[in-house]
Amino acid sequence: MQALRSRGNIGVRAVAVSLAAVFALGAPVLSSSAFAAANPHVSEAVEHAKGAASHGQQGHADACVQRAEEALKHARAAGVKNPHVDMGVIHLMEAVQHGKAGHADACTEHADGASAHLAEVLAEGTTPTGNRVFFRGGYGQLLSDRGGELITDGHGVAGKNDGTGGYYIGGGTDLMVTKDLWGMMNGVALVGEIGLEFKRWASATVGNGDTTTVTGVSNGGLSKVQLTMLTVSVAPKLKFRQGTDFQPWIIPAGLDFHVISPTSSQINYLDIGVQFGGGAEFRVWKELWLGLDSRFHLASNQTNTVNNFWTAGVYGAIGF
Repeated sequence: MQALRSRGNIGVRAVAVSLAAVFALGAPVLSSSAFAAANPHVSEAVEHAKGAASHGQQGHADACVQRAEEALKHARAAGVKNPHVDMGVIHLMEAVQHGKAGHADACTEHADGASAHLAEVLAEGTTPTGNRVFFRGGYGQLLSDRGGELITDGHGVAGKNDGTGGYYIGGGTDLMVTKDLWGMMNGVALVGEIGLEFKRWASATVGNGDTTTVTGVSNGGLSKVQLTMLTVSVAPKLKFRQGTDFQPWIIPAGLDFHVISPTSSQINYLDIGVQFGGGAEFRVWKELWLGLDSRFHLASNQTNTVNNFWTAGVYGAIGF
């Protein structure tokens, strides 16, 4: 029986290591828009472009050229690949050319154009992406208990470990795919959810596979046996009312990977299934959100146990 427990532990450890790798490789990096917004050269370019336009409006072509050249220097020094930066550079070059020719009006027009494009770069970096990292917890319940199995309670030799309701805790991330279903429906976003969730269904001091008389080689006594499950999931999530502080959502169908503990009587512990869910989240402050979450999980029961369950709880999320 020690060997059986070791095999189960190895499986759980393998899944945990794999998950760590997935989340490490999938960790978000600073986007080019955020980098551009944080670049001080972009901010300096905007200020100088505005100054050039102001001088041009007063008819000071020479001063317009001087500020436009400063703006051009900062825009090029930003080192950012962005179409708005490229257009800003073009406008600034035109402003310098027209200003040197004494055309204050044209210098003003192009300086205004440059400041508008460069300001768009700053705005991009502060626009919410729709990405979230979340932490959730609540109540969960199996649709069928696991009492009477070999390892859960030694076939009920000293009482059954047949609880079905317990708690769950978990976390994950929502990654924005499109904020308007690729232009087909305004206000409806599609995000990809990657989640990790632990559940404890029941706990009892009962017999088990190592309890005397359960098997021909068993020689132990009663012990505390906890019924748990680890679930890794990947699911599409439709979020409604984009751009507002209250956003309902649904999961039409997602993919689950389950690890049950203890293993089944046949020493199987891996299962797959689908999940369906719904909920809503409310913006508390800036990119801090609170939400309600309810899901139903339908497993394929490849462990010779019935692993279907539902959960309902709350979560907190932070946008990034």
